[in-house]
Amino acid sequence: MRSRQRPAASPQRSAISHQRSAIGILGGGLAGLALAALLAHRGHRVTVYERDRAGGKLRRVEVGGLAFDTGPSLFTLPEVWRAFLAHLGEPADPLELRPLPGGLGLHHTPFGTVPLPVPPGHPLHAAWGEYAAPARALSPHLTTLLTTPPRLSDPAFRQGGAALFRATGGHLTALGWVRSRRLPPALAHAVATHALNAGLAPGDAPALYALLPALVAGDVSRPAAGMGALLDTLLALGRARGVRVEEGAEVVRVDPARAALTLRGGEERRHDLLVSALDPARLSALLGRPVRSPVSRRTVSGVALYAALPGESGLPATSVLPPADFGTFRGAMRAGALPPDTLALVHADGSRLAVLLTAPATGRDLGPDHPWVRAQVGRVERTLGVPGLLASARDVAALTPAHYAAGGHPGGAIYGLALPAWRGGPLHPQPYRVHPRFWQVGTGVHPGAGIPAILGGALIVDRLLAERPS
Repeated sequence: MRSRQRPAASPQRSAISHQRSAIGILGGGLAGLALAALLAHRGHRVTVYERDRAGGKLRRVEVGGLAFDTGPSLFTLPEVWRAFLAHLGEPADPLELRPLPGGLGLHHTPFGTVPLPVPPGHPLHAAWGEYAAPARALSPHLTTLLTTPPRLSDPAFRQGGAALFRATGGHLTALGWVRSRRLPPALAHAVATHALNAGLAPGDAPALYALLPALVAGDVSRPAAGMGALLDTLLALGRARGVRVEEGAEVVRVDPARAALTLRGGEERRHDLLVSALDPARLSALLGRPVRSPVSRRTVSGVALYAALPGESGLPATSVLPPADFGTFRGAMRAGALPPDTLALVHADGSRLAVLLTAPATGRDLGPDHPWVRAQVGRVERTLGVPGLLASARDVAALTPAHYAAGGHPGGAIYGLALPAWRGGPLHPQPYRVHPRFWQVGTGVHPGAGIPAILGGALIVDRLLAERPS
């Protein structure tokens, strides 16, 4: 792997780490807000431009008088969050993370139901132990891989990269790694499902994603006040350090050479430095470059159904229904077609129910009454033994691929464009710096998917900016 980053700058040449600069961040999602807090903590004047509301995919909706958090539903690898807080000099965790009952949930595979992690006494517990063994050697290096620029000149990254290579055995894809382990079919299917944390089918996702259940299953949590508390906390951390968040401030043009941006209405803003936390396809449009993103190169989109039930559902906290055949699923996603069955995540909390369906990134408006959505909901209800559950809801709200596409993601692709397996995960030779005065953070460049990778990506860019030579 060849790194594209410059060597660390000497202290006398590190301009941005020792001078107070005006920095503009495009996009007020989690990545933009996290980086804003880090930069402001080092004394910079930071303005975040968000064309809608801060939070990106993570926000709150009200359904039937109940509040639901949209976007990320689980908090894993909390050591990355703690590393982020340590960089801000925060002595305590304001999120009050609490373990989620059942870990990663019950996985209803075609070969049987499997809880992850597999508990002692379960028939698959021994197989789970054998599967998880490579992850034990990798685990001490994972935070380093998620928070360290991918440079072979860095001994810590070299050690982490070597540990990752040993754990994955040289396999490029999650499916290749799973097949090499010769796991019992039910466990293999459940494990392979987590490749979709990369927004890709197991045959396309990096091998690391096949190890994720072993790496995170023992420490799955949510903030005491819900996932929306992460957004509240990032806003509060930035506000305490002087970050200015301008909501409803749509950027329509960017001039990297001048570190200038133009807002809708014609106002131009100049900064010492700009950082984009936007989807790369949306950024290309702002730079006046052609945008081409065929469906076959997009990560998945989704349909999120939030239902207020008349009473408690009686379901586990998390249930996972993988596609019956990953090959069929992969072909449908690449072609932009609706698969016969799809990944369904079901989160139950009292009378709150969230059903999250994976869909191709075509920007379609797949609401609750769409025949395909109704068929997938029927499959969920039959599998979980709760016929008519969603129909009994007092109210239902939906977020569709059209909703995610409106946020600037091509076709609603939740993780943007797909990368080849060798470029995904922590081994990500991405162009953090696209111009001396213009950088990137977030979906297009962070080392993986999910909250830990978003926070880790912000830490990486903060470090690279601190090393930036004058």
